[in-house]
Amino acid sequence: MCSPGRWEGRAVPLRRGFVGLFVATATAQVGLSIIAPILPLYVESFSATAFQIGLVFTAFSFARAVSGPFVGRLSDRVGRKPLIIWGLAGCAVASMLFPFTTSLWQIAALRLFQGAASMLVTPSAQAYVGDLTPIGREGRYMNAFSASQFIGMAIGPLLGGGIGGAWSYQAAFLVMAGLSALSLLLVWLTVPTDHAPKRPTPISPSARPTLRRIVSNDAIKAMLVYLMTRGFWRQSFNTFYPLLAVSLHGASETRIGIVLSVYMFAEGLLQVPFGFLADKFSRVRQIAAGSLLAPLMLFAVPYVSTVWGIVLVTFLMGGFSALGRASVAAIRTEIGRTHGMATVAGIHSSAFSAGRIVGPIVTGAVVDAAGLLAAFPLGGTVGLAGTFLVVGWMRRWLRRDPAAPGIANPRQPAPDPPLTDARSSQVSK
Repeated sequence: MCSPGRWEGRAVPLRRGFVGLFVATATAQVGLSIIAPILPLYVESFSATAFQIGLVFTAFSFARAVSGPFVGRLSDRVGRKPLIIWGLAGCAVASMLFPFTTSLWQIAALRLFQGAASMLVTPSAQAYVGDLTPIGREGRYMNAFSASQFIGMAIGPLLGGGIGGAWSYQAAFLVMAGLSALSLLLVWLTVPTDHAPKRPTPISPSARPTLRRIVSNDAIKAMLVYLMTRGFWRQSFNTFYPLLAVSLHGASETRIGIVLSVYMFAEGLLQVPFGFLADKFSRVRQIAAGSLLAPLMLFAVPYVSTVWGIVLVTFLMGGFSALGRASVAAIRTEIGRTHGMATVAGIHSSAFSAGRIVGPIVTGAVVDAAGLLAAFPLGGTVGLAGTFLVVGWMRRWLRRDPAAPGIANPRQPAPDPPLTDARSSQVSK
C-alpha cells in the first residue's frame, strides 16, 4: 500500500526499489557490524574500565535515540532516498577516521557521529519498503526486508573477527568505510527516488498526529517497552560477551565473531517465515512468546564454555527474538499508514537505541562492582520484566479495539503483485 501522494501518478517498480534497498542495506549492515567483535577489545586497549567501555558503546545509541523521531518526521516530509544517501556518506566518513583515534573521547565522538548518520538510513529505508507494502502483507514484506539487516549484521562480525585477528583492528575500520561507500553507490544507482506528498493526505504534515499522541497509543507503548528491553540485553551481551570469551575461555577474535554472527543469522533466517506467521496468526501472542523466551537464554551464557554450546544458546536467542520482532514490524507498518511510516519507524529505532544506551552503562557499573558474570543474568532479568509490561499494554489495546491487527489481520490480504509490474494502481485514493 503506497503512501498517498508519495508515488502518485508514477509507476513504482517494486522489484527495483525492494531489491535495491535490500542489497544496499545488507551491505551497509556488514560495514556497521564488522567492528562488533573487536571494538570492546580496541577500547580496552586504551586502559578503559568496563563502565568506560559501556559509555563508548552508548555514544552510538545515544545519537540514534535522540534523533530518531525527528529524522522520521523529516523523511515523511522530504522523501526517503536523500536521507539514506546522506546517512551512508556520514557512516563512510566516520569509519575512515577510526584508525586515527588516539583517545577514548575521540572514539566516543566518532561513534556519536556514526550513530546519527546511521539513523538517517534505518527509518527511511524501512518506511520506503512500508510505502510499497500491500495491505494484509505487512508481516512478510517488512520482515523479508528486515532479513537484509540481519544477514548483514551476521556477516559483519565474522568478517571483522577474521580481519582483526589476521591483520589489525585498523584494517577492519577501513573495510567498514569501503562497505558504507559501496552501499551509498548501490542506493544512488538502483533505488528510485520517491517524493513527499504534494497535497493534503491522511498522513500529510498538517493531519499527522503529534508525537505525544502517537506514543499514547497502547500498542506503541507496548512495542516501545519491547524494543527498549531488547536493546538493553542485546547490547549488554554484545559489549561484555567478547570480554568474557577472552578472559575466561581464551577465545580468539574469530570465535567471538562466530558467536555474535550466529545470533544475527538466526534472526535473518527466521525473519521471513515468522513474517508469514505474523500475517496469519495472533501477533500479540508471538510478541509475548519472543519477549519471554529470548532473554531467558542469557541466564545460560556464564555456564557454557564450549563453542558449540554457546552457538546453540545464541541461535535460540536470535530465533526467539525474531519471533517477537516479526509481529512488531507488521503492527508498526499498519500504524504507520495513519501516523507516518518513517515517524513510527523512527520512534521505534529510538526506543531500541535507548535500551542500547542504558544497557552497557548499567551493566558496566554492575560488572565493575560484582564481576563479569553478573552481566548476563542482569540482561535476562530486564528482558523478562519488560515482557509483563508488553503483554499488559497489548491486552489493553485489544480490549479497546477488537479489530486491531494484533489479533489477526482484519483485512483481506491483497494478492502479491507481480514484481515487474507498476504499483501505481495500489495508491490510496
